[in-house]
Amino acid sequence: MSVLILACLSVTPFSADKVEIVKESGVSIIHLIGNVVIEDAQTRIECEVARLYESEDYVELKDNVVISDKDGSIAADHAYYYFSDKKGYLGGAVRLVSEDQVITADSLFYNGMEQYVDMERNVVIEDTKNNMLGYGDRGWYDLREDIGHLILSPRIELIREGKEPIQIRAMQFVLHAKEDMFYGYDSVVANIDSINVYCDTFAFDLSSDKGTMIVPHVIEGKNTLKGETGQFVMKDEQLEVFSVHKGASEYHSEVGNINNVEGDTISIFFENSKAVKIIVDGNPNGVLQLKRGSGDTED
Repeated sequence: MSVLILACLSVTPFSADKVEIVKESGVSIIHLIGNVVIEDAQTRIECEVARLYESEDYVELKDNVVISDKDGSIAADHAYYYFSDKKGYLGGAVRLVSEDQVITADSLFYNGMEQYVDMERNVVIEDTKNNMLGYGDRGWYDLREDIGHLILSPRIELIREGKEPIQIRAMQFVLHAKEDMFYGYDSVVANIDSINVYCDTFAFDLSSDKGTMIVPHVIEGKNTLKGETGQFVMKDEQLEVFSVHKGASEYHSEVGNINNVEGDTISIFFENSKAVKIIVDGNPNGVLQLKRGSGDTED
């Protein structure tokens, strides 16, 4: 995401259907009404009503506000912008659009000096390149580094054509747009096709469709898989393999057998989103419990 550069409007030309210059409590105000446009060579501001406070060096914008430059645009119902500090406050259906990102929120604070935005309530960060949606009730975004944060009941959705989205919940998400990565921290729960994953930390590479975890606990039907670390690979938007290191698993076969195994690496392979086999590499140790027939008796 690129930075939206808001120039100092006190030296910027403007136009409107109606212009009034008034004084309120000794303060000079330029009141612009109808089809307001304030622009220079870099930035264009559009709205229906604007009040430019020259002595206090800020402008108040109302109704269909759009601030745009070559890198993108911010739309809102109303906004304040302080020229000297390069800070803006936008409210009411705020929508920030750039090449690969769309951010929406009830309100947004823009800091042009430090190049970041702070979002409040109903925050959504959409990665249009990778079909990812991030939700939270609070968030902030470093425009220079292209790094976003989501907190307060955040969740991530990975949209897939013709399939249910992959859902991930955590206490906090950090989105690294330049690297096509995101990270979930603390009490992570991920729903991927037929499996539920619980872990401390979750990382996903959007470009390669690979994920890694710390202390994963995986549940797939009656099957369970635990380890110190783990990883999984998606293929054609479906789960292909899920592995843990220094792990233990309990795998139930279709005929009713139960396999309890431990090993350095345990991998479960999937077909059509269902677990079909398990492979243990490195110091395997396990117990196979055979399904008993109706005539079998305990020894």
